[in-house]
Amino acid sequence: MFYKQFSKITDALNPVFVENFDFWLATLPKSNQKNITASDVSSRLGVKYSLAEAILSFACIEGIIEKYYLVKCPDCDYTLETLTPGQLATSLCTPSYCLECGENKRITTDDIYTAYKVVLQPNVSETEIAQAIERRLNLGTSTNLNFTKADSLSNNLLNIYAEFYNPSESAYQKFTELRGKLDLDYGTNTTAKGKALENLILEIFNQIAYVVGTNDVKTKTNQFDCTMLCGIKTINLSVFNYLAPYFIVECKNEKKKPDNTYTNKLESILHTNDAQLGIVWGRKNATNPCFTISREHYLTKRDTAKQQIIITCSDTDLDYLIEKRVNLLRYLEFKIFQITSNSPDSTFEMFTFTSV
Repeated sequence: MFYKQFSKITDALNPVFVENFDFWLATLPKSNQKNITASDVSSRLGVKYSLAEAILSFACIEGIIEKYYLVKCPDCDYTLETLTPGQLATSLCTPSYCLECGENKRITTDDIYTAYKVVLQPNVSETEIAQAIERRLNLGTSTNLNFTKADSLSNNLLNIYAEFYNPSESAYQKFTELRGKLDLDYGTNTTAKGKALENLILEIFNQIAYVVGTNDVKTKTNQFDCTMLCGIKTINLSVFNYLAPYFIVECKNEKKKPDNTYTNKLESILHTNDAQLGIVWGRKNATNPCFTISREHYLTKRDTAKQQIIITCSDTDLDYLIEKRVNLLRYLEFKIFQITSNSPDSTFEMFTFTSV
């Protein structure tokens, strides 16, 4: 093989495919060493799209290729921008100007495509490459780009979620610090005890790009523990459809399990405002009737213009978010799935996600 790194996966993937990909990548002309897509690999090498994605992800991890994103005009297909990971959130929330159309365009995930470029050349001589090409003249290469909708970000929510929620190491240290304050001895100061959990939840949710929260909102009838404004309204992502325009988190730093009192209260609050997601966050798992109430409330709202979901969380969920560092948006998607699918016993581990 030209790239010795691929020898690591010959047992995991079809060795013939791995060898063909290695040859194809190593012999690409300079002009073709960018705008590589999974669709391109799938078409050229005659393999399933998922297999093409897998080997591109591996090559990216090994530093052979580098991932980036192309933003296409939704009307004329003109390339508006080339983005590196970390720039997607801003692009999705800001109109892009198209020189061809002469106007600003609202970009969605349908208009952003995942692509790769070669950044590491094989450690072999030109003579070795020439000899290999001579032996395989029948392989052939094409210079046509092969972008399909399968390469758009609409088919890779995990990459998008990583763009919108990617806490730094210092942020995780802050999470751990605030979590350590949950069980301090606050004596009779129940307000300070409750604030400890509110501060932690605010810190976690404020790490979502374009989401900002406070625990100071008071209405004429209620005071909300955590109110989170979500500035994302036009992105076709299932989770953000529930987060916008804002969502409410009720925090209960108590030893007892949250019961249906809290769920019913949150349900009544959602009836009187535009929030679509309500979260009851306690220290222990909520009682079983809470799930039943949440499920029934979902059923009454699922065919209306305003969707509403109530979920419950606990210290177990903090373990996933802080200790295991699971992406918060992915985790919220799972918690919402439990309600919509009526599967309270389903676990996050039942679902396998892969991404670079």
